[in-house]
Amino acid sequence: MRTFASKTYSLTRGARGFTLIEILVVVLVVSILMGVVVASFGGTDREQTFRGYAERLALRIEMARDRALQSNREWGVYLGDDGVYFAEFDEINGDWVQRADKPFRPDDFDSRVEFDVEVEEFDDLLNESSKEGALPTIILFSSGETTPFKIMLEAKDWETWPWVLESDGFTRTSINRKELL
Repeated sequence: MRTFASKTYSLTRGARGFTLIEILVVVLVVSILMGVVVASFGGTDREQTFRGYAERLALRIEMARDRALQSNREWGVYLGDDGVYFAEFDEINGDWVQRADKPFRPDDFDSRVEFDVEVEEFDDLLNESSKEGALPTIILFSSGETTPFKIMLEAKDWETWPWVLESDGFTRTSINRKELL
């Protein structure tokens, strides 16, 4: 019969673990790195939202241009401190009627953007068409043309490069990023 000798092992000799200080240092480093990553994603999200807004506005202008062409009626775009509004000219009453259907209702992001608009002057055009004389900033004609425009969109809440939407009156609305010099 064989007997096995038993050996006792001591945990104090040769075995090492992590100290509380080492664990706290690792947790601190991981926390700092995660904070940096989350902060960098926050700025990207804001920029993506701003870009999406500029692209949606350009698309909405083109959709209104298509509606003007299809319905054989003039459409207008109002740009101001209170946001962007689309209107259709009512020939019977002689005034502009604001559109509230889905693609043309005001966007929630309007309040976070400043609009700097340059539009070609057309003093004699359609002055008698509006009772109140408040013409839209941009008119989308039933022929498919528009008043030539350049809209610079600038964010109110943070420093970033503005987006520029423009058309020469015949071409589709283009969208570009303008770098600040």
